[in-house]
Amino acid sequence: MTNSISEGHIQPSPWRVAATHIVVADRWIHLRADTCVDAAGRTIAPYYVLEPAEWISVLALNTDGEAIVVQEYRHGAGVVALGTIGGAVETNETPRDAALRELREETGYQAGEIIDLGATWANFGNHTNRVHHFLARDCSLVTDQSLDDGELISVCIHPLEGLGEQLQQSYHQLTWYKALSHL
Repeated sequence: MTNSISEGHIQPSPWRVAATHIVVADRWIHLRADTCVDAAGRTIAPYYVLEPAEWISVLALNTDGEAIVVQEYRHGAGVVALGTIGGAVETNETPRDAALRELREETGYQAGEIIDLGATWANFGNHTNRVHHFLARDCSLVTDQSLDDGELISVCIHPLEGLGEQLQQSYHQLTWYKALSHL
């Protein structure tokens, strides 16, 4: 790719944060409002930044190689959607440990093998966290679900073929895509 920047053009660079104000901070959300100054000297305010915990997304496969996915209501979008197993990484927990915990809590399955597929930014425009993607293989049902208050999750067994088109959340699709390269 050719770089064709005009002479005198200001290059993008990190903004300077002139002030920050915590709007809300509780167990569910940490939101701040920054007053920023960009490379051209313009003030951008308020610029809201969400600071959630790191997330995990797990594509789990049972011993027959079929996908173990979940269906649940997603209030932000107002839809019941099919997705990969997921959740937040708790304080003092590694993403790998969170993936194994969420798999067991949401589905009752335990992985025979877990493969780290890397991480991507959840939404680098205004979120500070990343999504850690995992492939769980040779999963067997070992217990009942252990859901958090407010969770109602249906566990679905789905063939891998065609699954990507049924996943509505972009990072679920990315987990599915990354997992395919490890099969």
